Amino acid sequence: MQIDKLQIELRPRTNAQALDLGFSLLHSHASAAYMSFLVLWLPLLALCAALTVWLPDLGWAWILLAWWFKPLLERAPLYVLSRQVFGTTVTWQEAVRAWPRQIGGGAFRLLTWGRPFSPGRGLSHPVWMLEGARGRVANLRRATLGNNGTASSAAWFGIVCSHLEMVLQLGVLGFIGIFISDGKTTNPFILYVTADGAAPQTMAVALMTLGAFGMATAIMAPVYTACCFTLYLNRRASMEAWDIEIKLRQMKRPAARTRAAPVLSALLALAGAGVLLSAASLPLPALAAPAAATAPAAAVAGPAKCEPPKDGPRRPERGPLLAPEQAGVRKQIDQLYATDDLRGYACTEIWRMKEKSKEPEKKKDDKDEDFNFPSVNFNFAADIFKMVVIALAIGLVGWLLYRYRHHLPAFERAAKVRVATEIGGLNIRAESLPPNVTDEVRAFWARGEQRAALALLYRATLSRLVTEDALALRQGNTEGDCLRLARQAEQRGRLARARLDVADSATTLWLNGAYAARWPGDDVLLACCAAWDAQFGAVREVTP
Repeated sequence: MQIDKLQIELRPRTNAQALDLGFSLLHSHASAAYMSFLVLWLPLLALCAALTVWLPDLGWAWILLAWWFKPLLERAPLYVLSRQVFGTTVTWQEAVRAWPRQIGGGAFRLLTWGRPFSPGRGLSHPVWMLEGARGRVANLRRATLGNNGTASSAAWFGIVCSHLEMVLQLGVLGFIGIFISDGKTTNPFILYVTADGAAPQTMAVALMTLGAFGMATAIMAPVYTACCFTLYLNRRASMEAWDIEIKLRQMKRPAARTRAAPVLSALLALAGAGVLLSAASLPLPALAAPAAATAPAAAVAGPAKCEPPKDGPRRPERGPLLAPEQAGVRKQIDQLYATDDLRGYACTEIWRMKEKSKEPEKKKDDKDEDFNFPSVNFNFAADIFKMVVIALAIGLVGWLLYRYRHHLPAFERAAKVRVATEIGGLNIRAESLPPNVTDEVRAFWARGEQRAALALLYRATLSRLVTEDALALRQGNTEGDCLRLARQAEQRGRLARARLDVADSATTLWLNGAYAARWPGDDVLLACCAAWDAQFGAVREVTP
């Protein structure tokens, strides 16, 4: 690999950032990458479609056949991206012609026992294909590249891509089902569930399923390949310090020597010899003075966050600085050795019980025996606490959905089953109403019982809406809630506009009189009673 021609910016990245870099890489070379995959994928789909027409009852087997050979086809877009990222332009025709020579490494594993367990194969393709490793060498190489959570990231990304493929496939099938359904149901998947077993319909369903799977795979396969390839590049760059190597290659060569170069070389040699002689003449305690002088400063600064183990390899002690530039060089070296790959040890943070002051040892003849409390595993306790919190959160969400289910359209059918019998303290049962409602209202009004008249008119209106129009009212609904539900029913075509107007008038009269003591005039009440008789006077038979 000619890393000096690398077309991506090398910098320390996390595994998630490296996977995200794959989208940018694929976006830059999408045409060649997708075409190289489609040229190989479409013939395989055509073969599976022909087998589906021949044996439609085994449609799932032909989808499994296409899925089984998919890993070998992913090496065509990998060939394109692996050349383009190093500045070599490759067309999809060249990638297709080179594809037969790229399927040797790992093909037996991917087509046999390793196929069901290969969600992270995108990290292994470059080892087999680009590095040419085989056998035990390939296994060791894959294990090395998989450290630092890289293999886990590739595997989980493969699982995410498979779920996205399934979502896309269901979306395509649902989109087709919307247009070919008979209109009797709103379920777009009912066609695939209620197949009558006829050969044409079975074949059509199998072909549509195969087509949806092929389209979803054609979209996601190059994405998975590109992202795992950038994850591989990021891991190699961090292991082999590609960024440092590129910087070293970009360093300028020293300028040509002039005539004064010999004189300068002699002066530098004499200066170096003088420094060495002066250092040799000093006593040993004086040489150790700089290290001793820095000890209090380190003590004041406090211990480092991550200290090396005591039994680990110790670095040789450094001598005094011979030039001011050495301080910057030593700082850069310390930063380089502090990275995870060159540090030689890993830092972990755990929780432990504080050790109490040790009590004096008891004599052997003491009757009381020591009782040692078992150690507490705080990681396990944290997991238990997290599961309890998640369970409580799920339970709270479920309770809220059940508590306010009547406000959700999905639970409207359940709300209709429990018919309200009392609204705002008013009995709206049909048997509690007189045979002729408006005559009774006029009688109450003539006797001066205005509140009783409006209450009877209002609750009779609600009773008709519940029993005849199946309006979903609950026990705790207010007058505003009842009117809002009636308007929603009218918008959905479940309630006539004239009946809604009568309900609106009866509600307004009841609210103005009961809560504000603003009683309507006789003509207004008689007009409302006449409209009520026209809409609710005759009791209709409600068919289930």
